[in-house]
Amino acid sequence: MPPVRNAAVTRTPVRAGVTRDRIGEAALLILDSGSDESALTMRSLGRALGVQAPSLYAHVSGIDDVVDLVHERINTSIDLSVLDAPDPLGGLRRFGHLYREGYGKHPVATTMIVTLPINSGHALVVYEAVAACLVRAGVPTDRVMPLMALLDSIALGSAIEPFAEGFHAPSATYRPDYPTLAQALRHRRRRHIDDDGFAMGMDAFIDAVTSCAGAT
Repeated sequence: MPPVRNAAVTRTPVRAGVTRDRIGEAALLILDSGSDESALTMRSLGRALGVQAPSLYAHVSGIDDVVDLVHERINTSIDLSVLDAPDPLGGLRRFGHLYREGYGKHPVATTMIVTLPINSGHALVVYEAVAACLVRAGVPTDRVMPLMALLDSIALGSAIEPFAEGFHAPSATYRPDYPTLAQALRHRRRRHIDDDGFAMGMDAFIDAVTSCAGAT
């Protein structure tokens, strides 16, 4: 009788297990490398993870669940501890920059996320932290939600749609028909336009927070 071969010698290497964390990571990579949200499907996700698409349903309920995992990865990459700073206005300003930066790295994913209802725990944790910081800054609770809406518009709007990229032509091209626009473009370096606009937006946000706090 031939000797029994050691199973450990002949076993095919085991693929790393699929988890919800790995699914979220792979999905975000797919969206980052694609030009729009159509790049993310259960089939493309299965390929990225080296499994058949149907096996993913043991971990997620469908593509909406996958997008929520992507949303969670972005949210948890943002340092909320800045909102606990002794100076709440400084904390809000720092958070605004981190918020824009965190979502600005993933514009395709962000276009999907902004259409989702805000009901996941990881999203509510972020808004709770911002709300608490606004209250510490002296903002009355009835003004908290409008201010958070303003912050979202400034930070996420800037992350999704860079404004300056829409003006591809040299400023002189606009001069015959749009002379004021041409002059404005000529006097501003385009790579700074979006950053400068965001900074102005954050200044306006902080001013609004201060005004609301002072009205109490």
